Amino acid sequence: MLDSLTTEPSPNKPCLCEYIEGRCSFEQLDIALDIHANDSLEKQTAHKQFTIPPSLTVALMLEGDLDATLDGQPLGMSARHGVTGYLWLNRQPAKLERWLRAGQRIRKVAISLPAEHFSTLIGEQETGLTRWLTDYEPAFSLLQWMPSAHAIRHAEEILAAEMTDSVFDKLSYGIAALGLLRHALAQCHSNPKEIAVPRLNTRDAKRARQIREHILDHIHDNLSVDVLANQIGMSVSTLQRLFKNAYQMTVMEFVRTRRLELARLSLLEQGITVSEAAYQAGYSSPANFSTAFQREFGYTPSACVREGSNL
Repeated sequence: MLDSLTTEPSPNKPCLCEYIEGRCSFEQLDIALDIHANDSLEKQTAHKQFTIPPSLTVALMLEGDLDATLDGQPLGMSARHGVTGYLWLNRQPAKLERWLRAGQRIRKVAISLPAEHFSTLIGEQETGLTRWLTDYEPAFSLLQWMPSAHAIRHAEEILAAEMTDSVFDKLSYGIAALGLLRHALAQCHSNPKEIAVPRLNTRDAKRARQIREHILDHIHDNLSVDVLANQIGMSVSTLQRLFKNAYQMTVMEFVRTRRLELARLSLLEQGITVSEAAYQAGYSSPANFSTAFQREFGYTPSACVREGSNL
């Protein structure tokens, strides 16, 4: 939690502006930030629920897919196509549900600002973002933004920081969080409606979750879009549309990623060979498996074998 940063002059502070020439100003900012950073491997499959207060949240996904819903609406946050930023506002307390998947690695940073602090910060300013956040009808709205190199650097600084009681560490952590928040708001302010993530109605959100859970329950079966559509009882086009709108990736992208995640966990936890991991992930060729694995995770499966042997 970072406390400090309102934009009203304090009557208790002396001001000499009337006696000098040039700039003389006094600003007191009051912002409370919650900073949540993850650089972790999910080793068990689990389902957790939390209640979060009204807040504006900026998140940066650097690796992995966040499987979560907010009041039943899929967040669909993914780094599949590169580092991706998200911003959402929940105007009321909301139920956050989070599903962990054994084998998935998550690298992300989330900065949350209480809703009342955001209102104080923007004051009377009118921007596309503030109008959208104010006028958009649903209680929960989600935007996607493309992070700049500076935003990514701030996120990496937060992930690399060692949190201690040192005032210097806390200041560094807070400065990086404020930088990330600034870049996200700047990216989203011009025309936020153009990058709004499609909102699903309650029925479609449940159907998208049904597709995902069916895939996870049958991940080692011979799956295809046609097979899944037949098993679930919906058309291929509906299945593809619902899943892509909910999770920002195609059905088969998710299947491939999940199989590679499970193979990685087996390499790390069970010490199986690369050939065995390739077979588990559905690849007939270890070479093709290694290529797909490195493209997905940024390192070879043999690196997992070496890492696992040192555990």
